[in-house]
Amino acid sequence: MIYTYEFDGAVYTVQLERKADGSYQAVIGERTYTFQAEAVNNGGWLLTLGARRELVYSAAQGEQRHINADGRDFTLTIPDTRGRARRQSGGGGDLTAQMPGQVVNVLVAVGDSVTRGQTLVVLEAMKMEIRVAAPGDGTVRRLLVAQGDVVERGQLLLEVAG
Repeated sequence: MIYTYEFDGAVYTVQLERKADGSYQAVIGERTYTFQAEAVNNGGWLLTLGARRELVYSAAQGEQRHINADGRDFTLTIPDTRGRARRQSGGGGDLTAQMPGQVVNVLVAVGDSVTRGQTLVVLEAMKMEIRVAAPGDGTVRRLLVAQGDVVERGQLLLEVAG
């Protein structure tokens, strides 16, 4: 799964993957972290990264994610990228999730040619089916989600080059 957050004026993309052994791998920019995550009774998570262990709690409030890690507080914001695709020229653009949901179908692959209005990804949110369509003719440049992924509002799904 890929998440995008803004923190302290910078935008970070976090690619999170669960490994076969139950550990997690997070790629943030050029850095890769492998860690264990264990749910604790009071709604938090005990994260183990090498010899370091931290108790982490999180809560969502609108576009903000409040994190407490061993007594330190952080607020992450989901960047508003909804207008970015509209500002791109030609048929290309970044396509983002308009609301939180789950990817139920990916109908294209990287390199596929697409036409304006063609459904590229299908999301399910609040028992509704949401079709993400190509803004114009182009080619799928990057695909950042797969069937079954859970996405947040504003999360980048795919890029289409015009």
